Amino acid sequence: MDTLQVFLTAQADLLRYATRITGDPAEAEDVVQDAWLRFRATASARALDEPNGYLFRIVHNLALDRQRRRRRKDRIFVDGASVAATLVPSDQPSQQSGAEAKDELAMLREATMQLPERTRRALEMHRFEGMKLIEIAAELGISKSLAQELVIEGVEVCKRALRRRH
Repeated sequence: MDTLQVFLTAQADLLRYATRITGDPAEAEDVVQDAWLRFRATASARALDEPNGYLFRIVHNLALDRQRRRRRKDRIFVDGASVAATLVPSDQPSQQSGAEAKDELAMLREATMQLPERTRRALEMHRFEGMKLIEIAAELGISKSLAQELVIEGVEVCKRALRRRH
Protein backbone atom coordinates (compact mmCIF):
# COMPACT_ATOMS: atom_id res chain seq x y z
CA MET A 1 0.00 0.00 0.00
CA ASP A 2 1.31 3.43 -0.94
CA THR A 3 0.52 5.51 2.16
CA LEU A 4 1.41 8.81 0.50
CA GLN A 5 -1.00 8.16 -2.37
CA VAL A 6 -3.81 7.22 0.06
CA PHE A 7 -3.17 10.43 2.00
CA LEU A 8 -2.95 12.71 -1.05
CA THR A 9 -6.17 11.28 -2.48
CA ALA A 10 -8.06 11.97 0.75
CA GLN A 11 -6.31 15.21 1.72
CA ALA A 12 -8.97 17.68 0.48
CA ASP A 13 -11.76 15.70 2.16
CA LEU A 14 -9.71 15.44 5.36
CA LEU A 15 -9.20 19.22 5.39
CA ARG A 16 -12.93 19.87 4.97
CA TYR A 17 -13.74 17.36 7.69
CA ALA A 18 -11.19 18.82 10.11
CA THR A 19 -12.39 22.37 9.37
CA ARG A 20 -15.98 21.40 10.23
CA ILE A 21 -14.81 20.09 13.60
CA THR A 22 -12.31 22.80 14.53
CA GLY A 23 -14.00 25.76 12.84
CA ASP A 24 -10.58 27.05 11.80
CA PRO A 25 -8.99 26.25 8.42
CA ALA A 26 -5.45 26.91 9.68
CA GLU A 27 -5.94 24.61 12.62
CA ALA A 28 -7.51 22.01 10.33
CA GLU A 29 -4.32 22.02 8.24
CA ASP A 30 -2.29 21.35 11.38
CA VAL A 31 -4.63 18.50 12.31
CA VAL A 32 -4.32 16.91 8.85
CA GLN A 33 -0.53 17.28 8.96
CA ASP A 34 -0.40 15.58 12.37
CA ALA A 35 -2.75 12.89 11.05
CA TRP A 36 -0.40 12.22 8.15
CA LEU A 37 2.52 11.71 10.52
CA ARG A 38 0.55 9.29 12.68
CA PHE A 39 -0.92 7.50 9.68
CA ARG A 40 2.51 7.01 8.09
CA ALA A 41 4.01 5.69 11.35
CA THR A 42 1.17 3.23 11.90
CA ALA A 43 1.00 2.09 8.26
CA SER A 44 4.73 1.34 8.24
CA ALA A 45 4.40 -0.73 11.41
CA ARG A 46 1.38 -2.84 10.42
CA ALA A 47 -1.04 -3.49 7.58
CA LEU A 48 -4.28 -1.48 7.63
CA ASP A 49 -7.55 -3.00 6.41
CA GLU A 50 -9.28 0.36 5.86
CA PRO A 51 -6.52 2.99 5.42
CA ASN A 52 -8.98 5.70 4.32
CA GLY A 53 -11.28 5.12 7.29
CA TYR A 54 -8.28 4.98 9.60
CA LEU A 55 -7.10 8.38 8.30
CA PHE A 56 -10.51 9.94 8.95
CA ARG A 57 -10.58 8.45 12.46
CA ILE A 58 -7.15 9.97 13.21
CA VAL A 59 -8.31 13.38 11.94
CA HIS A 60 -11.51 13.11 13.96
CA ASN A 61 -9.66 12.28 17.19
CA LEU A 62 -6.96 14.91 16.71
CA ALA A 63 -9.49 17.64 15.87
CA LEU A 64 -11.59 16.83 18.93
CA ASP A 65 -8.49 16.76 21.15
CA ARG A 66 -7.43 20.19 19.89
CA GLN A 67 -10.92 21.56 20.38
CA ARG A 68 -11.06 20.28 23.97
CA ARG A 69 -7.58 21.61 24.71
CA ARG A 70 -8.48 25.04 23.30
CA ARG A 71 -11.71 25.20 25.34
CA ARG A 72 -9.83 24.23 28.51
CA LYS A 73 -7.10 26.77 27.80
CA ASP A 74 -9.63 29.51 27.06
CA ARG A 75 -11.52 28.75 30.25
CA ILE A 76 -8.37 28.77 32.36
CA PHE A 77 -6.38 31.57 30.78
CA VAL A 78 -8.93 33.90 29.22
CA ASP A 79 -11.73 33.81 31.77
CA GLY A 80 -9.30 33.27 34.61
CA ALA A 81 -7.09 36.11 33.44
CA SER A 82 -9.87 38.65 33.68
CA VAL A 83 -10.76 37.46 37.17
CA ALA A 84 -7.14 37.31 38.23
CA ALA A 85 -6.49 40.78 36.83
CA THR A 86 -9.13 42.24 39.12
CA LEU A 87 -7.50 40.58 42.12
CA VAL A 88 -4.02 41.96 41.43
CA PRO A 89 -3.51 45.25 43.24
CA SER A 90 -2.55 48.18 41.08
CA ASP A 91 1.04 49.32 41.25
CA GLN A 92 -0.16 52.89 40.90
CA PRO A 93 -0.14 54.90 44.12
CA SER A 94 -3.48 55.90 45.53
CA GLN A 95 -4.58 59.50 45.12
CA GLN A 96 -3.89 60.07 48.79
CA SER A 97 -0.37 58.60 48.53
CA GLY A 98 0.31 60.72 45.48
CA ALA A 99 -0.85 63.88 47.23
CA GLU A 100 1.24 63.03 50.31
CA ALA A 101 4.32 62.42 48.16
CA LYS A 102 3.85 65.79 46.40
CA ASP A 103 3.53 67.50 49.78
CA GLU A 104 6.70 65.79 51.04
CA LEU A 105 8.58 66.74 47.89
CA ALA A 106 7.50 70.38 48.22
CA MET A 107 8.59 70.34 51.87
CA LEU A 108 11.98 68.85 50.96
CA ARG A 109 12.48 71.45 48.21
CA GLU A 110 11.70 74.21 50.67
CA ALA A 111 14.08 72.71 53.25
CA THR A 112 16.93 72.36 50.74
CA MET A 113 16.41 75.93 49.52
CA GLN A 114 17.06 77.10 53.12
CA LEU A 115 20.46 75.37 53.14
CA PRO A 116 23.63 77.30 52.42
CA GLU A 117 24.54 77.06 48.72
CA ARG A 118 27.57 74.79 49.21
CA THR A 119 25.63 72.39 51.49
CA ARG A 120 22.67 72.27 49.11
CA ARG A 121 24.96 71.65 46.14
CA ALA A 122 26.86 68.87 47.97
CA LEU A 123 23.55 67.20 48.92
CA GLU A 124 22.23 67.42 45.34
CA MET A 125 25.45 66.04 43.84
CA HIS A 126 25.48 63.12 46.26
CA ARG A 127 21.76 62.20 46.32
CA PHE A 128 20.56 63.19 42.86
CA GLU A 129 23.63 62.98 40.66
CA GLY A 130 25.11 59.92 42.39
CA MET A 131 28.51 61.49 42.85
CA LYS A 132 30.98 60.08 45.37
CA LEU A 133 32.31 62.18 48.21
CA ILE A 134 35.75 62.45 46.59
CA GLU A 135 34.12 63.75 43.39
CA ILE A 136 32.04 66.28 45.33
CA ALA A 137 35.17 67.44 47.16
CA ALA A 138 37.01 67.94 43.87
CA GLU A 139 34.04 69.75 42.30
CA LEU A 140 33.61 72.13 45.24
CA GLY A 141 37.34 72.49 45.97
CA ILE A 142 37.05 71.17 49.54
CA SER A 143 38.31 68.17 51.49
CA LYS A 144 36.56 64.83 51.37
CA SER A 145 35.71 65.03 55.10
CA LEU A 146 34.12 68.47 54.64
CA ALA A 147 32.11 67.14 51.67
CA GLN A 148 30.89 64.32 53.92
CA GLU A 149 29.90 66.79 56.67
CA LEU A 150 27.98 68.92 54.15
CA VAL A 151 26.06 65.94 52.80
CA ILE A 152 25.24 64.71 56.33
CA GLU A 153 24.08 68.20 57.33
CA GLY A 154 21.81 68.40 54.28
CA VAL A 155 20.33 64.95 54.95
CA GLU A 156 19.68 65.85 58.61
CA VAL A 157 17.86 69.05 57.60
CA CYS A 158 15.64 67.01 55.25
CA LYS A 159 14.93 64.42 57.96
CA ARG A 160 13.93 67.14 60.45
CA ALA A 161 11.60 68.71 57.86
CA LEU A 162 9.89 65.37 57.31
CA ARG A 163 9.57 64.72 61.06
CA ARG A 164 7.91 68.09 61.58
CA ARG A 165 5.35 67.09 58.96
CA HIS A 166 4.42 63.87 60.77
